[in-house]
Amino acid sequence: MGSHPLLVRAAKCIEQARALNDEFDDPSRMPAEAAKRIDALVAEATKCRKQVQREAQITDLDNFLHEPDFKRDMGDGDTSGALSAAGVESVYTSEAERKQKSQGAFFEYVRKGHHMRQEYKADLVEDAEGQVLVPADFVGTILRELPRDAVIRNLATVRPTSSNKMEIGVVNIAAAGWGKLETGTTAADGLPADPADKDTIEVFDLNALVKIGVDELDDADDDLAAVISQALSLKIAEQEDDAFAAGNGTSRPQGISVASGVTQGVAAAAGETVTGDELKRVTFQVPAQFRRSMNAVWLGHTSAEEKVALLKDGDGRYLLQPNTAAGEPSTLMGYRWYTVDGLPAISTTDDSAGAGSDKSVMFGDVRQGYMIADRRRLTVTRLTERYADEGKVGLLFRHRVGGAVIRPKAFAWYKL
Repeated sequence: MGSHPLLVRAAKCIEQARALNDEFDDPSRMPAEAAKRIDALVAEATKCRKQVQREAQITDLDNFLHEPDFKRDMGDGDTSGALSAAGVESVYTSEAERKQKSQGAFFEYVRKGHHMRQEYKADLVEDAEGQVLVPADFVGTILRELPRDAVIRNLATVRPTSSNKMEIGVVNIAAAGWGKLETGTTAADGLPADPADKDTIEVFDLNALVKIGVDELDDADDDLAAVISQALSLKIAEQEDDAFAAGNGTSRPQGISVASGVTQGVAAAAGETVTGDELKRVTFQVPAQFRRSMNAVWLGHTSAEEKVALLKDGDGRYLLQPNTAAGEPSTLMGYRWYTVDGLPAISTTDDSAGAGSDKSVMFGDVRQGYMIADRRRLTVTRLTERYADEGKVGLLFRHRVGGAVIRPKAFAWYKL
């Protein structure tokens, strides 16, 4: 018996709901939009399930009434032959079985493409464009790895979305005041009445190619998953950081350093020369609520970090202090410093006044100032022939993500 279309729809709804839920280890930090989407998916799955059970009961009763009298059970027991409500209930597999079947079909596709064994094809899910959807459990593993390899994603606000664009007007914080409140003025948090540079955050396609040797394809599923996850998370993290730092906003996410609304900052008086006084002035270019936030940080290109690392105070101590805690970033003037090589490198091209022209250093509250929109679904296309001469198989993954500055006043730049 083939799968009932409504059961297939219910399974897809539950898979999407699980993928969203698994993204938030702490339920208290789950955005309202994500919780609402999960509730809607669960409600739709429940509706489909009840409809299938209703159809099964009708069919069951109809079969019973059309059987010859001698075959009927005139007691209270169920009849046989038709799919009963209990039978429909048994169609739902356990969590472990669902995960095993979904991932088993995915890795069978990775190894053999559409020449996979027939028993796996029913569990392989494709989108409307015919691209294979990566199982939600595996996607969750990859996305959870991203903050370890990426900088800006780990600092920004990340919201899930189910569309190609996400409205950012909903994050506009209204002004507040004692007594009569005058409306129509700019909110004190840095969001204008029409917030940020854009009204929406557009979602873009990020394609990442992973090439795997034919011999590696024979590895066990867990080993193959580890190889793909490690390679993919590194590629996505690098591309995301570059875009979130200096993306143009038209073919990839908008970068912090190119947002037109971020007009405040300090230009180095001596071009490529970094001074402690100028760095100190940068921190005062953002409002106090962002400057005193525990999320306020420095973002700097390696070329700028090298110059900052050589600065000393009057007692000969370096201003950029390494953190003694393992894995923690260095600090500059009490704020964490993160190296983001997607920012512009210091160049020798200065303006006519001799001031710097490259926004090689940014300061601000990334959590309040930048938002990332995640579609949270990955698709994969298997490229068999293209890399055959290398003894490899190509896996082209498509990750859909957007990003934009939502509070320009939360950032300030240092031009070198």
